[in-house]
Amino acid sequence: MDKIKLMIVEDDSVWMQSISEYVQKDNDIIVVEQAYNKEEVLQIDCTNVDVVLLDLSLSKEEKDDENLSGLEVASHLYKKGLNKIIMLTSWDEKDIILECFDKGVVNYITKTSYKDIPNAVREAYKGKVNIHSDVSNVLIGELRKERKMKILTPIEREVYSLKEQGLSRVQIAEKLYKSVETIKSQWRIIKNKIN
Repeated sequence: MDKIKLMIVEDDSVWMQSISEYVQKDNDIIVVEQAYNKEEVLQIDCTNVDVVLLDLSLSKEEKDDENLSGLEVASHLYKKGLNKIIMLTSWDEKDIILECFDKGVVNYITKTSYKDIPNAVREAYKGKVNIHSDVSNVLIGELRKERKMKILTPIEREVYSLKEQGLSRVQIAEKLYKSVETIKSQWRIIKNKIN
């Protein structure tokens, strides 16, 4: 049986070694490439890689979601034809998760669920991706939200979106140049439609 050829991209050398040893213990996965940062990934010839395990934050200096270089790497690899990318991270924010899937990632696992990595690699390799429970609720929530949004009018969608962003009725009214009473009325209609 051919081994699954895995590339690991991880900036922490301890994690790199631990993950590398862990995924290879069953002998059906072999780590063929390792990179510690974005620049190293860009130098690798990926023709010998089946699946990529990619850390979202590739620098200890990255403190916020505006500097998540793993997203840039995922996009680069996807454009090169590597469409079996699993994001490995400690981030669990909804917007980041959704952006990862937009960049071509097929699964997303938090580092606390590292024991699930070998199975996720096998599934990605076979093209049978089961979205990990770390993110499945986020994706289901987004699908439900998208379905609800289809039944709303454009102005109702705008009010709903602003409310989801945490704006008060007064702030929404100011932003849309409407009265607070109009926003209250629209919000009642929206709640009736989506519930």
